[in-house]
Amino acid sequence: MDVSLLAGRKVLVLGDVMLDRYLHGDVTRISPEAPVPVVRVERESFVPGGAANTANNIVSLGGLAHVIGVVGSDSSGSLLLREMEKSGIDTSGILRDSGRPTIEKTRVLGQTHQMIRLDYEKADKVGASVESALIKNIEKAVPFVDIVVVSDYGKGVITENVLQFLYDSCARNGKNIVVDPKPKNARLFNGVFLVTPNEKEAKEITGEEDVEKCAQALCNMLSTNVLITRGEKGMFLYEKNGRKIAIPTQAREVFDVSGAGDTVIAALALCIAAGMEIKDAAAVANQAAGIVVGKMGTSTVTPDDLRKNGNTGASRYLQESIDVMKAVMESEMPSIEKLTELMVETYRNGKKLLVFGNGGSASDAQHFVGELVGRFSRERAGLPAVALNADTTIVTAISNDFGYSSVFERQVEALASRGDLVVGITTSGNSENVLKGLAKARHMGARTACLTGRTGGKAAGLCDVEIRVPSDSTPRIQESHTAIIHIACEMMEKELYGMTAA
Repeated sequence: MDVSLLAGRKVLVLGDVMLDRYLHGDVTRISPEAPVPVVRVERESFVPGGAANTANNIVSLGGLAHVIGVVGSDSSGSLLLREMEKSGIDTSGILRDSGRPTIEKTRVLGQTHQMIRLDYEKADKVGASVESALIKNIEKAVPFVDIVVVSDYGKGVITENVLQFLYDSCARNGKNIVVDPKPKNARLFNGVFLVTPNEKEAKEITGEEDVEKCAQALCNMLSTNVLITRGEKGMFLYEKNGRKIAIPTQAREVFDVSGAGDTVIAALALCIAAGMEIKDAAAVANQAAGIVVGKMGTSTVTPDDLRKNGNTGASRYLQESIDVMKAVMESEMPSIEKLTELMVETYRNGKKLLVFGNGGSASDAQHFVGELVGRFSRERAGLPAVALNADTTIVTAISNDFGYSSVFERQVEALASRGDLVVGITTSGNSENVLKGLAKARHMGARTACLTGRTGGKAAGLCDVEIRVPSDSTPRIQESHTAIIHIACEMMEKELYGMTAA
């Protein structure tokens, strides 16, 4: 997507605004008073934090941010409002409450390392009069924005009454709500469009340890789409329609994770407001998070940052493919080597390969067989291999007489012998005809291998060797299957023939 489409989208941000204060200095000695470093402060800086950082990211990405929240009647509140206004954030919805201090987080940095963080806050729920004023501000703002973000840090602004009015107002005006929740308030967000907890928070809410089960439980609990942020592991998306996608991290080097969640929800809200599907919005947000953690302190992301980092167009898809290939390299090399060993053993024993799959996997099966019967990179004799999906007469005859689920099982029964190698390719791991073909092969004493996606599906545990591409994207899985086929062919030729490439 062209990130310029994010420009001008209007976002209402409701939540706990904060002032992030940084004391920058140099560390040259240990204190004689206690075993702690002495930081000689050289300068001080301030940036909007919490919900204000979400708004800051929205503006940085080209959107328009209107914030509803509370600050104290103190100098920190004035400073925060001034910093927000300098960034172009609409602060007309922010209330000043003399009964509570402005939330402030002071970080002391020695060179680039955070030495300590000091928090000034009162986390009690706002009083009835402030709550009433927040509701009035929500009533004024909702009709004029494209989407609403709730940035909940558990500091007292997000109350049941405020949320109920927000839900009613958004329902009347047809606005989506995206929430970055705190576990203690999680059940208040039932029925919103999307929630974005981090992995620790999601596990605390659901009690599940496996991230997929965790996401599914949260989806069922709140009747909402779920995007779990996982730090260096990327993200996991679970949609209400049952679609689930693991998104690899886009971070190249993690310098400071401060505010990364604010960046994620800001990018998500703008992308959804611009009409993107959740999965595509999540990919943009993942890219934005990867950029911001490489910056010092509470930072923002710009459209230029996204363009430079290949967030849109062909560059993004290529990067996704590269990330999946890297994951294959990290987890599947032993299985690829085992497949190669089985191929070498099969041909040394004078046996053959049978390969099959459906759709794109059928093409991969024919490709695999073409490299064997022809050649891959070395001058050698042709090697016996058959793609069971290639003969349309056989495929249609079996499908007509016995059903398509038997199309490979019947051919394996006719062609396979003990000691042959039978390879099934299925991105989901659940193709019934592939499963039946592999089961028949094992029954006949053939060796079996399967190439699948992340979980292996129903094929898991069925074969002598399994190669699972750690992705839920069919195109990315198929790209990796092609690479795996090439690697296995090259390694097999080297082992059998030991000659230089032609």
